[in-house]
Amino acid sequence: MIIYARGTAIIEHHDSGEQFEIYDDELDWEPVGGDDRGMGPETIYEALIEHEELGDLRWTISEYPAGVENFKETNIGMHRVVQDFDYGLEHEPEFDDDDPANLRDRFKNNPEWTKALTKATVVKFLVDWFHYFYEDPANETPYNGREGGYLYIKGGPYSAEEELRENFEDVAPLDAILEAVEEIQSDGLFDWAPSHQHPDSTDFYEDAVAEHHAQDEFSFEALKEIASEGKGAGLGSEEEKAARAAVLEQIASLKDDLPKPASHGGIGHNNPPQEFELQGEELEETSESIETIEAELASAEPNVEIVAQKALFLRQALGWIAGKIDTTVDSFCKSFGTALGVAAAATIPAAVLALPYWGKLAVLLGSLKDWLLLALGL
Repeated sequence: MIIYARGTAIIEHHDSGEQFEIYDDELDWEPVGGDDRGMGPETIYEALIEHEELGDLRWTISEYPAGVENFKETNIGMHRVVQDFDYGLEHEPEFDDDDPANLRDRFKNNPEWTKALTKATVVKFLVDWFHYFYEDPANETPYNGREGGYLYIKGGPYSAEEELRENFEDVAPLDAILEAVEEIQSDGLFDWAPSHQHPDSTDFYEDAVAEHHAQDEFSFEALKEIASEGKGAGLGSEEEKAARAAVLEQIASLKDDLPKPASHGGIGHNNPPQEFELQGEELEETSESIETIEAELASAEPNVEIVAQKALFLRQALGWIAGKIDTTVDSFCKSFGTALGVAAAATIPAAVLALPYWGKLAVLLGSLKDWLLLALGL
């Protein structure tokens, strides 16, 4: 049920006889009380207008039982009602589409329904709409301490007040918009990122798909050759910085899992070498390549050619393990994906899956190619 109020009320002053017009859009209905009764709760709604000449004017509606108008009352003190509003409770219109994304259209195309909503209901609609399109950047937005905050690679940061005003100021009461803003920011969060439903986020992921296809167009050899011809054209962009931060996080995680070089013969601890374990020169060069890549990406201006060169060696290291299980490097990397081997159990030996650094190294290689493509402006 919703409260409707239509027309114009005319109130005559008790002493002066002057008549004043009160317009229906001045009424702001709010729940003000009620009790539990035999057939359920009773809800009392009231619209209060504090008039300069007439004083407090009240219109009251009782809903009891739920969905039924019990009574309504106009209380204007000593003054006289010349003409009252047509007001009361009525059923909400049924919409074929209640998707939060289309809230603006519902407000705009159904002005009578919109006007009849209580401010609390409008606020709830607006808050739900905002959280449908925007989210806390802590959810997915990359954070780079070196840059001093979040990297809004998909768009933003967004302000609740700016977004609500831009989308609803012409179809919803301003006081409801400002109250929705206050509720949205009640936890102290003022900068927002786009959710997966936001058009900016959709565009970002479509671009990411296109970039994924670009991965297949360039080998590491080709990227190294391109990097040798000049400075990276894409260095410094928000996307490049975010990708760089992601690679650094992956490297930090991978370094903890890499085997440690033996201090004397074998691979340490008097254990026989494991068939799929990195060791000897391969381990040393892999560790050195990762350290070099990390140092370059942590610098203000990474040397893209050096990163491409070291990434090429990491690909060769992956080729070493891929050859042992009779597959290609690309197939090996794709088998791990982001799940780090969960989807690959049927094709990759358990001994490989037991070595977590192989999965992390495979994912890192894909991330490095993403970064190189961004850094080189490809």
